[in-house]
Amino acid sequence: MEILEVEFELQVVNKELAFFNCNKKVSGVIHATESGKPTVVLDGCYLLGNFHCTHCAIKAIGLLAAKITDCESAGFGSYRSYKLDYSEKIFQAIH
Repeated sequence: MEILEVEFELQVVNKELAFFNCNKKVSGVIHATESGKPTVVLDGCYLLGNFHCTHCAIKAIGLLAAKITDCESAGFGSYRSYKLDYSEKIFQAIH
């Protein structure tokens, strides 16, 4: 069993929408539908997924942030740099 510690900031906008930032590495929006099944959209319009409950959504965000930290520690570079490089390539391909 491994214990992971993450810093999680949550700003509630209304009963359906909240902004989050996890470990200053992953940020986005949690949208809670009337059915109670939240959807998580990461910055850059990446869909992390639809979840059974809010607890499951927050757990998935935390695990993603932990994996990003592990990859950065292993020397693979930062996720933010990857996103910028990817976005530039997509932008060039469109134009």
